[in-house]
Amino acid sequence: MNLAQRTLIAAFSEFDVVTEPRPDGGLLLTLRNDDRVILKRAISRGQTQTAVQLDWVISSIRRDLALEAGMSPSIAHLQSQSRIGLPTYEYA
Repeated sequence: MNLAQRTLIAAFSEFDVVTEPRPDGGLLLTLRNDDRVILKRAISRGQTQTAVQLDWVISSIRRDLALEAGMSPSIAHLQSQSRIGLPTYEYA
């Protein structure tokens, strides 16, 4: 089991996590709950190679799960909103 698989299993510990290797070097992630498939996601090889990319994948899956459950995630927890501040401008 590689680092990406261990990270995904730890991130979604409330589910039964199944990862299968893909021919392109990526993973097919399946989240199950009581023998019911909750989510299937293909993760590219590039998304499994760096911690930043893997964090983005985990964040997007959590967002999708929350939206499917009818909950809207807070802006602070959205990866694209929390990584950098908005630009400011000065007028002379």
